[in-house]
Amino acid sequence: MAQLRRVLGPLLLATMLLPLQAAGSQELTTIHVAGPPIDDYKPVYYAIQSGLFKKYGLNVEATNTQSGSAALAAVVGGSMQVAFTSLPAVLQAHLRGVGFKVVAPAQWYLSDAPTAMLIVKKDGPVQSGRDLNGKTIATSSLRDLNQTASLAWIDANGGDSKSVRMIELPSSAIAAAIEDGRIDAATIADPFLSAAVNSGKARVLAHSYDAIGKRFETSVYVSMDDFVQSHQDAMQRFARAMHESIVYTNTHLPETVNLVASYSGVEPAVVAKTIRAIDPEYVDPRNLQPMIDIGVKYGLIDHGFDANDLIASTALRGPR
Repeated sequence: MAQLRRVLGPLLLATMLLPLQAAGSQELTTIHVAGPPIDDYKPVYYAIQSGLFKKYGLNVEATNTQSGSAALAAVVGGSMQVAFTSLPAVLQAHLRGVGFKVVAPAQWYLSDAPTAMLIVKKDGPVQSGRDLNGKTIATSSLRDLNQTASLAWIDANGGDSKSVRMIELPSSAIAAAIEDGRIDAATIADPFLSAAVNSGKARVLAHSYDAIGKRFETSVYVSMDDFVQSHQDAMQRFARAMHESIVYTNTHLPETVNLVASYSGVEPAVVAKTIRAIDPEYVDPRNLQPMIDIGVKYGLIDHGFDANDLIASTALRGPR
Protein backbone atom coordinates (compact mmCIF):
# COMPACT_ATOMS: atom_id res chain seq x y z
CA MET A 1 0.00 0.00 0.00
CA ALA A 2 2.81 2.39 0.85
CA GLN A 3 4.38 1.68 -2.52
CA LEU A 4 1.04 2.36 -4.24
CA ARG A 5 0.76 5.70 -2.45
CA ARG A 6 4.29 6.58 -3.56
CA VAL A 7 3.32 5.88 -7.17
CA LEU A 8 -0.12 7.47 -7.12
CA GLY A 9 0.79 10.48 -4.98
CA PRO A 10 2.57 12.49 -7.69
CA LEU A 11 -0.12 11.56 -10.22
CA LEU A 12 -2.89 12.74 -7.90
CA LEU A 13 -1.03 15.96 -7.19
CA ALA A 14 -0.53 16.60 -10.91
CA THR A 15 -4.22 15.96 -11.55
CA MET A 16 -5.20 18.42 -8.81
CA LEU A 17 -2.94 21.08 -10.33
CA LEU A 18 -4.24 20.77 -13.88
CA PRO A 19 -7.24 23.12 -13.49
CA LEU A 20 -5.04 25.76 -11.84
CA GLN A 21 -2.46 25.57 -14.59
CA ALA A 22 -5.15 25.81 -17.26
CA ALA A 23 -6.68 28.86 -15.57
CA GLY A 24 -3.28 30.50 -15.22
CA SER A 25 -2.50 29.97 -18.88
CA GLN A 26 -5.91 31.11 -20.12
CA GLU A 27 -5.63 33.04 -23.37
CA LEU A 28 -6.02 36.82 -23.01
CA THR A 29 -8.77 38.66 -24.88
CA THR A 30 -7.22 41.12 -27.34
CA ILE A 31 -8.67 44.61 -27.68
CA HIS A 32 -7.20 47.19 -30.05
CA VAL A 33 -7.48 50.83 -28.92
CA ALA A 34 -6.82 53.86 -31.15
CA GLY A 35 -6.48 57.55 -30.32
CA PRO A 36 -4.43 60.72 -30.76
CA PRO A 37 -1.16 60.75 -28.76
CA ILE A 38 -2.05 63.50 -26.32
CA ASP A 39 -1.51 63.52 -22.56
CA ASP A 40 -4.94 62.10 -21.78
CA TYR A 41 -4.22 58.87 -23.66
CA LYS A 42 -1.95 57.89 -20.78
CA PRO A 43 -4.43 55.66 -18.85
CA VAL A 44 -4.36 53.19 -21.74
CA TYR A 45 -0.58 53.19 -22.00
CA TYR A 46 -0.17 52.98 -18.23
CA ALA A 47 -2.58 50.05 -17.98
CA ILE A 48 -0.57 48.26 -20.68
CA GLN A 49 2.80 49.08 -19.12
CA SER A 50 1.78 48.23 -15.55
CA GLY A 51 0.02 44.98 -16.41
CA LEU A 52 -3.40 46.21 -15.30
CA PHE A 53 -5.06 44.97 -18.48
CA LYS A 54 -3.43 41.57 -18.10
CA LYS A 55 -4.68 41.47 -14.52
CA TYR A 56 -8.18 41.59 -15.99
CA GLY A 57 -7.47 38.99 -18.66
CA LEU A 58 -6.95 41.45 -21.51
CA ASN A 59 -4.26 42.00 -24.09
CA VAL A 60 -4.75 45.64 -25.07
CA GLU A 61 -2.77 47.07 -27.98
CA ALA A 62 -2.66 50.86 -28.44
CA THR A 63 -2.34 52.64 -31.78
CA ASN A 64 -1.73 56.38 -32.30
CA THR A 65 -3.91 58.24 -34.81
CA GLN A 66 -3.83 61.81 -36.11
CA SER A 67 -7.17 62.61 -34.49
CA GLY A 68 -10.06 61.15 -32.57
CA SER A 69 -12.11 61.11 -35.77
CA ALA A 70 -9.50 58.85 -37.38
CA ALA A 71 -9.76 56.56 -34.36
CA LEU A 72 -13.55 56.42 -34.75
CA ALA A 73 -13.19 55.54 -38.42
CA ALA A 74 -10.90 52.67 -37.48
CA VAL A 75 -13.50 51.34 -35.04
CA VAL A 76 -16.26 51.56 -37.65
CA GLY A 77 -13.97 49.79 -40.11
CA GLY A 78 -13.32 46.98 -37.64
CA SER A 79 -9.53 47.28 -37.37
CA MET A 80 -9.91 48.73 -33.85
CA GLN A 81 -12.43 47.97 -31.12
CA VAL A 82 -12.14 51.08 -28.92
CA ALA A 83 -11.51 54.72 -29.86
CA PHE A 84 -10.25 57.52 -27.63
CA THR A 85 -11.82 60.65 -29.08
CA SER A 86 -13.32 64.01 -28.33
CA LEU A 87 -17.03 64.01 -27.61
CA PRO A 88 -18.46 66.08 -30.53
CA ALA A 89 -17.56 63.45 -33.15
CA VAL A 90 -19.40 60.85 -31.09
CA LEU A 91 -22.47 63.08 -30.81
CA GLN A 92 -22.56 63.62 -34.56
CA ALA A 93 -22.22 59.91 -35.27
CA HIS A 94 -24.92 59.08 -32.72
CA LEU A 95 -27.44 61.30 -34.49
CA ARG A 96 -26.54 59.65 -37.80
CA GLY A 97 -27.41 56.29 -36.31
CA VAL A 98 -23.84 55.03 -35.82
CA GLY A 99 -23.88 52.79 -32.77
CA PHE A 100 -21.06 54.20 -30.67
CA LYS A 101 -21.33 53.69 -26.93
CA VAL A 102 -19.18 55.24 -24.20
CA VAL A 103 -17.27 52.44 -22.46
CA ALA A 104 -14.94 54.52 -20.24
CA PRO A 105 -14.49 58.16 -19.25
CA ALA A 106 -11.71 60.36 -20.53
CA GLN A 107 -10.62 63.94 -19.90
CA TRP A 108 -12.18 66.54 -17.67
CA TYR A 109 -12.07 70.17 -18.61
CA LEU A 110 -11.43 72.04 -15.37
CA SER A 111 -11.33 75.81 -15.63
CA ASP A 112 -8.70 76.15 -12.89
CA ALA A 113 -6.42 73.63 -14.62
CA PRO A 114 -7.02 73.98 -18.38
CA THR A 115 -5.23 71.53 -20.65
CA ALA A 116 -6.32 73.16 -23.91
CA MET A 117 -6.18 76.84 -24.86
CA LEU A 118 -6.62 79.21 -27.79
CA ILE A 119 -3.24 80.28 -29.17
CA VAL A 120 -2.18 82.97 -31.66
CA LYS A 121 1.09 84.27 -33.09
CA LYS A 122 3.39 85.44 -30.33
CA ASP A 123 3.98 88.92 -31.74
CA GLY A 124 0.68 89.14 -33.60
CA PRO A 125 -2.06 91.76 -33.09
CA VAL A 126 -4.96 89.49 -32.00
CA GLN A 127 -6.27 90.42 -28.56
CA SER A 128 -10.03 89.79 -28.68
CA GLY A 129 -12.75 87.80 -30.36
CA ARG A 130 -13.41 90.72 -32.68
CA ASP A 131 -9.80 90.56 -33.91
CA LEU A 132 -10.50 87.06 -35.25
CA ASN A 133 -13.44 88.07 -37.43
CA GLY A 134 -12.80 86.83 -40.97
CA LYS A 135 -9.66 84.97 -39.90
CA THR A 136 -8.55 81.37 -40.44
CA ILE A 137 -8.60 79.05 -37.44
CA ALA A 138 -7.28 75.51 -37.35
CA THR A 139 -8.42 72.41 -35.52
CA SER A 140 -7.14 68.84 -35.61
CA SER A 141 -10.49 67.55 -36.84
CA LEU A 142 -13.29 69.69 -38.28
CA ARG A 143 -16.40 70.07 -36.14
CA ASP A 144 -14.55 68.84 -33.05
CA LEU A 145 -14.38 70.11 -29.49
CA ASN A 146 -11.52 72.53 -30.18
CA GLN A 147 -13.45 74.12 -33.03
CA THR A 148 -16.52 74.46 -30.80
CA ALA A 149 -14.47 76.09 -28.05
CA SER A 150 -12.81 78.54 -30.44
CA LEU A 151 -16.13 79.62 -31.96
CA ALA A 152 -17.87 79.91 -28.60
CA TRP A 153 -15.04 82.05 -27.21
CA ILE A 154 -15.07 84.37 -30.24
CA ASP A 155 -18.79 85.00 -29.78
CA ALA A 156 -18.38 85.53 -26.04
CA ASN A 157 -15.62 88.09 -26.59
CA GLY A 158 -16.95 90.54 -29.15
CA GLY A 159 -16.49 88.55 -32.36
CA ASP A 160 -18.69 86.81 -34.91
CA SER A 161 -17.94 83.09 -35.22
CA LYS A 162 -19.92 82.89 -38.48
CA SER A 163 -17.22 84.96 -40.19
CA VAL A 164 -14.42 82.54 -39.33
CA ARG A 165 -12.88 80.06 -41.77
CA MET A 166 -12.03 76.68 -40.19
CA ILE A 167 -9.38 74.34 -41.59
CA GLU A 168 -8.04 70.98 -40.43
CA LEU A 169 -4.40 70.54 -39.34
CA PRO A 170 -2.61 68.01 -37.09
CA SER A 171 -1.90 69.45 -33.65
CA SER A 172 1.82 68.96 -34.23
CA ALA A 173 1.71 71.29 -37.28
CA ILE A 174 -0.28 74.15 -35.76
CA ALA A 175 2.58 76.16 -34.20
CA ALA A 176 4.48 76.33 -37.49
CA ALA A 177 1.30 77.27 -39.38
CA ILE A 178 0.68 80.16 -36.97
CA GLU A 179 4.26 81.37 -37.30
CA ASP A 180 4.08 81.22 -41.10
CA GLY A 181 0.78 83.13 -41.17
CA ARG A 182 -1.16 80.28 -42.79
CA ILE A 183 -3.58 80.33 -39.86
CA ASP A 184 -4.40 82.97 -37.26
CA ALA A 185 -5.38 80.91 -34.23
CA ALA A 186 -6.16 77.45 -32.92
CA THR A 187 -7.35 75.75 -29.76
CA ILE A 188 -5.00 72.85 -29.02
CA ALA A 189 -4.32 70.53 -26.09
CA ASP A 190 -1.18 69.60 -24.21
CA PRO A 191 1.49 68.47 -24.76
CA PHE A 192 1.32 70.25 -28.16
CA LEU A 193 0.01 73.42 -26.51
CA SER A 194 3.03 73.82 -24.25
CA ALA A 195 5.40 72.82 -27.04
CA ALA A 196 3.95 75.56 -29.26
CA VAL A 197 4.22 78.22 -26.55
CA ASN A 198 7.69 77.13 -25.43
CA SER A 199 8.91 77.25 -29.03
CA GLY A 200 8.34 81.01 -29.06
CA LYS A 201 6.07 80.75 -32.10
CA ALA A 202 2.78 81.24 -30.25
CA ARG A 203 1.20 82.70 -27.13
CA VAL A 204 -1.95 81.88 -25.22
CA LEU A 205 -4.85 84.18 -26.06
CA ALA A 206 -7.56 82.62 -23.92
CA HIS A 207 -8.95 79.66 -22.01
CA SER A 208 -11.41 79.03 -24.81
CA TYR A 209 -13.11 76.01 -23.18
CA ASP A 210 -14.47 78.34 -20.49
CA ALA A 211 -16.97 79.52 -23.11
CA ILE A 212 -18.54 76.03 -22.94
CA GLY A 213 -18.40 75.50 -19.20
CA LYS A 214 -16.16 75.51 -16.16
CA ARG A 215 -16.29 71.72 -15.67
CA PHE A 216 -17.34 69.09 -18.20
CA GLU A 217 -16.05 65.97 -19.92
CA THR A 218 -14.32 66.62 -23.21
CA SER A 219 -13.31 63.16 -24.36
CA VAL A 220 -14.47 59.56 -24.06
CA TYR A 221 -13.57 55.99 -24.94
CA VAL A 222 -16.17 54.44 -27.22
CA SER A 223 -16.86 51.14 -28.94
CA MET A 224 -19.53 49.91 -31.32
CA ASP A 225 -22.63 48.74 -29.48
CA ASP A 226 -22.61 45.46 -31.41
CA PHE A 227 -19.10 44.74 -30.18
CA VAL A 228 -20.02 45.65 -26.60
CA GLN A 229 -23.07 43.40 -26.64
CA SER A 230 -21.14 40.44 -28.02
CA HIS A 231 -18.18 40.94 -25.65
CA GLN A 232 -19.88 42.13 -22.46
CA ASP A 233 -17.59 40.30 -20.05
CA ALA A 234 -14.43 41.57 -21.75
CA MET A 235 -15.74 45.14 -21.91
CA GLN A 236 -16.72 45.07 -18.24
CA ARG A 237 -13.14 44.01 -17.47
CA PHE A 238 -11.86 46.78 -19.76
CA ALA A 239 -13.94 49.32 -17.82
CA ARG A 240 -12.60 48.12 -14.46
CA ALA A 241 -8.99 48.20 -15.67
CA MET A 242 -9.44 51.72 -17.06
CA HIS A 243 -10.94 52.83 -13.74
CA GLU A 244 -7.92 51.56 -11.82
CA SER A 245 -5.55 53.15 -14.32
CA ILE A 246 -7.33 56.51 -14.14
CA VAL A 247 -7.25 56.48 -10.33
CA TYR A 248 -3.49 55.92 -10.49
CA THR A 249 -2.61 58.35 -13.29
CA ASN A 250 -4.73 61.13 -11.75
CA THR A 251 -2.68 60.94 -8.57
CA HIS A 252 0.78 60.13 -10.01
CA LEU A 253 1.26 62.73 -12.71
CA PRO A 254 5.06 63.14 -12.26
CA GLU A 255 5.51 59.38 -12.60
CA THR A 256 3.80 59.39 -16.01
CA VAL A 257 5.94 62.11 -17.66
CA ASN A 258 8.26 59.67 -19.43
CA LEU A 259 5.34 57.51 -20.45
CA VAL A 260 3.59 60.43 -22.21
CA ALA A 261 6.86 61.48 -23.82
CA SER A 262 7.39 57.95 -25.15
CA TYR A 263 4.18 57.82 -27.18
CA SER A 264 3.69 61.53 -28.00
CA GLY A 265 7.22 62.34 -29.16
CA VAL A 266 7.27 65.45 -26.95
CA GLU A 267 10.35 65.91 -24.78
CA PRO A 268 9.90 64.84 -21.12
CA ALA A 269 10.95 68.29 -19.90
CA VAL A 270 8.12 69.84 -21.91
CA VAL A 271 5.57 67.28 -20.73
CA ALA A 272 6.59 67.90 -17.11
CA LYS A 273 5.77 71.61 -17.42
CA THR A 274 2.31 71.13 -18.93
CA ILE A 275 -0.98 71.28 -17.10
CA ARG A 276 -1.69 67.57 -17.01
CA ALA A 277 -4.94 65.89 -17.95
CA ILE A 278 -7.26 64.62 -15.21
CA ASP A 279 -10.07 62.14 -15.90
CA PRO A 280 -13.40 61.39 -14.22
CA GLU A 281 -13.21 58.05 -12.45
CA TYR A 282 -16.63 56.91 -13.67
CA VAL A 283 -18.96 57.40 -16.62
CA ASP A 284 -21.65 59.92 -15.63
CA PRO A 285 -24.26 61.46 -17.97
CA ARG A 286 -24.02 64.76 -16.08
CA ASN A 287 -20.45 65.13 -17.33
CA LEU A 288 -21.48 64.57 -20.96
CA GLN A 289 -24.61 66.72 -21.21
CA PRO A 290 -22.91 70.18 -21.42
CA MET A 291 -21.18 69.22 -24.68
CA ILE A 292 -24.47 68.01 -26.13
CA ASP A 293 -26.16 71.29 -25.26
CA ILE A 294 -23.41 73.53 -26.71
CA GLY A 295 -23.24 71.30 -29.78
CA VAL A 296 -26.84 72.19 -30.60
CA LYS A 297 -26.09 75.90 -30.23
CA TYR A 298 -23.16 75.82 -32.68
CA GLY A 299 -24.75 73.53 -35.22
CA LEU A 300 -22.44 70.61 -34.61
CA ILE A 301 -25.49 68.44 -34.03
CA ASP A 302 -29.06 68.94 -35.22
CA HIS A 303 -30.81 68.44 -31.90
CA GLY A 304 -30.17 67.53 -28.30
CA PHE A 305 -30.76 64.26 -26.50
CA ASP A 306 -30.27 62.57 -23.13
CA ALA A 307 -26.62 61.70 -22.47
CA ASN A 308 -27.71 58.37 -21.00
CA ASP A 309 -28.41 57.23 -24.57
CA LEU A 310 -24.64 57.22 -25.21
CA ILE A 311 -23.53 55.07 -22.31
CA ALA A 312 -22.72 51.38 -22.76
CA SER A 313 -24.29 48.81 -20.46
CA THR A 314 -20.78 47.69 -19.51
CA ALA A 315 -19.52 51.15 -18.48
CA LEU A 316 -18.53 51.59 -14.86
CA ARG A 317 -20.86 54.09 -13.22
CA GLY A 318 -20.05 55.72 -9.92
CA PRO A 319 -21.87 55.30 -6.62
CA ARG A 320 -25.07 57.31 -6.33
